[in-house]
Formats: sequence, C-alpha cells, structure tokens
Amino acid sequence: MYDETFDFERFKQVDPCGVVYQLLEHTQNQLDIELGALFVAMITWGSRKVICPTALHMIKDEMHWHPAKFINMGSYEMSYQNAKNECVYRTLNVPTFKAVCRNINTAIQGYNTLEEIFEGKTTKEVIEIISQWLQPAKVGSMNKSACKRICMYIRWMTRTNSPDLGLWKSRSNKDLYAIMDVHVMQQTQSILKNKRPTWKACVELTNIFKSWDSEDPLKYDIALMTLADHEND
Repeated sequence: MYDETFDFERFKQVDPCGVVYQLLEHTQNQLDIELGALFVAMITWGSRKVICPTALHMIKDEMHWHPAKFINMGSYEMSYQNAKNECVYRTLNVPTFKAVCRNINTAIQGYNTLEEIFEGKTTKEVIEIISQWLQPAKVGSMNKSACKRICMYIRWMTRTNSPDLGLWKSRSNKDLYAIMDVHVMQQTQSILKNKRPTWKACVELTNIFKSWDSEDPLKYDIALMTLADHEND
C-alpha cells in the first residue's frame, strides 16, 4: 500500500508541492500559502526537474515569500525584469503572468482567504472560477481538458493527509477530482472507457477511486504518483 511505502520527505524534494512546503517555512498567512500554491500549480507541467527551480524562483525571488503582498501591492507589475525573452516558464510569458496576477488581484479584493471566496461552492464551480482567474495562461477548462493542474491545486489545499496541506477546512476529501494527465492515463488505461486525458476521463477515474474509498478517494492518486516515481528511479 502507498501509505506504508510513501516517502514524504523524498517526495517533497522532487515534487513541486515541496516548494509550497518551503513557503510554509517563511509565512503562516493563509492567503500567502493559497496564492503561492496556486502559482506553483499553474506552472506544473513538463519536467519536475525544471518546474521546481522555476517555481522556487517565482516564490522566493519574485514574490519574496509573500505572494499575498505581491498581489495586493501590485508588485507583479515590476516582476521578471530580467526574464530572458520575457519567458516565465515554457509558453508562459511575462505579459501573460502579469495578466493572471491582475485577474487574481481583482478577484480577492475584500476577502482574507481564497477559502472564503470558495465557501459554499461545489468543486466544479471552484475549478471554473480558478480557470477564469488563470486566463490567459493555458491551464485548461472542463470542456477542453481534465483540468489537471487546478484539480491538483484543490487537492493540495483540501486533502488532510500527506503530502497535501489540508488548509481548506470547509471542504472535504470526498469532493476532490482525480489528477488526470498523460502518465495517469497510461497507468489506468485498462480500467477506463475514456482513453484520452479529458474531463470525462477525470470523472470516470474519480468515480472508480470513490468506489474503492469514498472517504479519501484521492489517496489512489498519490499511489499512482508514487508508482511513477519508482518507475523513473
């Protein structure tokens, strides 16, 4: 079982969520953590060996460990001044990054936390809201993709067992959606009717997870990630 073999410390060293745990060493402000994790999740595609240092630079060198102040004070307008070819990460350029920051700045006015904004909303509604915030960055929407990065972010914030932070006490493990990407699709081909990483496949896999454990269905997502790590050792 994954919970008997899962090496949390090793996982933090190689997974983007480890950058969020580094953020926790510098701030306990919930909005700092929520926003920092959201930006880390936004760039979590591609090689983790590249994602992690890129995310650390963003949180440490651009946001100075305080993403909430970075957004609320409009500091993003002067960020990434030395970015080569105006590139933040892969296809995410500096103008797009700043546009996302402006969206989030507008959305959080009058709120103390993102949890407060999402209170009473279904997980699908939260996914739709975050997808809108992160435009024009290409993070997907339910009619076009499995929304992998947004589902992963919500899992980080909600799920109460490691490696997740369980920050959103008003939300439940039961309502999370599977983190569906190409690697997960490859590992679950034999049990899925939908053979492409779409929202339909995400829902199908989520329902399978729930049939195995309705209280903590996303623990199987952690198991799939652990399996992938072992395969890549």
